[in-house]
Amino acid sequence: MLTQLGYLDFINCLPVYYGILEGNVGINAQIIKGFPNQLNSLLAAGDLDISPISSIEYARHSGEYLLLPDICLNSEGPVRSVVLISKFPVEKLDGKSIALPTTSATSQVLLKILLSHLNVAYEIKPPEINSMLSRSDAALLIGDDALRIMETDNLFLYDLAELWQEKTGFPIVFAVWAVRKDYVDKLNSSGIIDDIADSLRKSLKYGLANIDRIIDMVSPEFPCVDLGDYFRNLKYEFGAREREGLLAYYDYAFRLGLCERCEEIAVL
Repeated sequence: MLTQLGYLDFINCLPVYYGILEGNVGINAQIIKGFPNQLNSLLAAGDLDISPISSIEYARHSGEYLLLPDICLNSEGPVRSVVLISKFPVEKLDGKSIALPTTSATSQVLLKILLSHLNVAYEIKPPEINSMLSRSDAALLIGDDALRIMETDNLFLYDLAELWQEKTGFPIVFAVWAVRKDYVDKLNSSGIIDDIADSLRKSLKYGLANIDRIIDMVSPEFPCVDLGDYFRNLKYEFGAREREGLLAYYDYAFRLGLCERCEEIAVL
């Protein structure tokens, strides 16, 4: 049976899979698309074997998952696809309400960390900005939904990746690629998983080398976005600095009761 491999269905994940989707890189897996919340649930239920997941999910399932060592989705500085849209300046949100999207997990926690000094009421809603703001004072949007939001005169926009870096000095890791430990045990060998990880690395290398083709492909969906600038601000390395930033994020989340304590990252 083929490995069930998740695919995050936002354009920020497209460079990782572009070589595979174009047929330039082979992979022995069935690819299943989904939004972050969907992939999180599918991997937790065992319906996926390997998948990108919201990074907060690793802290919540660290006993069940291992991470691929070379890949994550992160940003250092503004990312544009994780934004708070508010009727008020952020410092005046005390006592106000914020709508959180059903699609998000990492960014929900990130926002709660950044606004932990304020008394804010949260409500989870489908990611449609007009509906979210009809009964809330601000709204969080992520991924492609966030990219489609244009600046307006009567709303305040805040980039959460930028706010995180200002607060901590670290990049923010939005997603990691996780492997179920029971899948590793079932295989009794990491060879198949190593091959899949190698295919993802090759596919990402191909995607980054052909980023202009990716931009041309998706630009009709985002006519008002500087996609060249967007992809320049996205990073995919999962090195020491990204792991340190991820552990700092977990520490903040733990202190707010949003995940279990997670002081180590176990990689395959």
